[in-house]
Amino acid sequence: GASLLSLATIHSSCPQALPMIGVPALARAQFCRTAPLLMLAASNPALPAVGSLHVGVVESVVTYGAFCSLEGQPGRDGLLHVSHIDPSGGRVEVAEDALAVGDRVRVRVTSVADGKISLSCRGVQQGGDAPAAWRLWTPSHVLGSPPTARTLEGLECVVLSYSRSSGAGGQAVNKLSTKCEARLCVAHSPWPDAVKARLLQLGGATRGGELLAVSDRHRTQAANRKDALEKLAALVADAWRPPKVRRQRSGLSERGKRQRRDEKRRTSEKKRGRSEGRRGLYEARRKVLVAAAALSLSVPRLGVPAGAAEA
Repeated sequence: GASLLSLATIHSSCPQALPMIGVPALARAQFCRTAPLLMLAASNPALPAVGSLHVGVVESVVTYGAFCSLEGQPGRDGLLHVSHIDPSGGRVEVAEDALAVGDRVRVRVTSVADGKISLSCRGVQQGGDAPAAWRLWTPSHVLGSPPTARTLEGLECVVLSYSRSSGAGGQAVNKLSTKCEARLCVAHSPWPDAVKARLLQLGGATRGGELLAVSDRHRTQAANRKDALEKLAALVADAWRPPKVRRQRSGLSERGKRQRRDEKRRTSEKKRGRSEGRRGLYEARRKVLVAAAALSLSVPRLGVPAGAAEA
């Protein structure tokens, strides 16, 4: 394939060069017929398939989106619309606020029509070379289920400590170390950066970047340890999923548009009926006036004196 393409390039630039490099006459005749097809195929590579993932390099940014060239697809670029820029599905008002020329983002091909390629970043996990704000989002299928209390107990980033309990204990109150305190170091957790950022935004996070869960409700150390881990697992579960993006609907729905069209059609028919009625009454009056004028003009011609006609 590469050698044929190079020969086609040589033939297109200098047809007399083929005999000089030792190409036989018969092969040269067959090749001269297929050379234009090879050059056309090389100049028009296949369009990317719909749904395929690519790395796009931002070439230019406009108000309504960004134009990205696709790596591995020479000469192919597509439009990343402003409504499909945010991977989490959020709304971006201006494309310049999220992208800059030279940024590398992962995109999905959504449509290919008449040689125009439409791209989208929604639901696409970004790599390490993407903008920092984009790396904080991870798809749900990659995150999986939040860790349970038993899973947290086996992590190195979770430290358990015990102290004397002031809660339930009966005669052993303030004597035994049944109170449990579970500490989660967010920075050393094995979870994505997006989850860590949401954990640090919780109200229970300390300045050192740790989450605390304390339990002294039970009389035994094992029961308090289980309760503290369950509290910690509940905190992690709250920050595990990204918050749902509420997008305000703009414009009318399809049902609203259909109702609006029907109402406008009924109003138009009503007004048309009114105008036809008025036009018919005007035509009737015009005919009466024309007939009266004709009659008044024909009275003197019948031999009736003008004075009698006026009387």
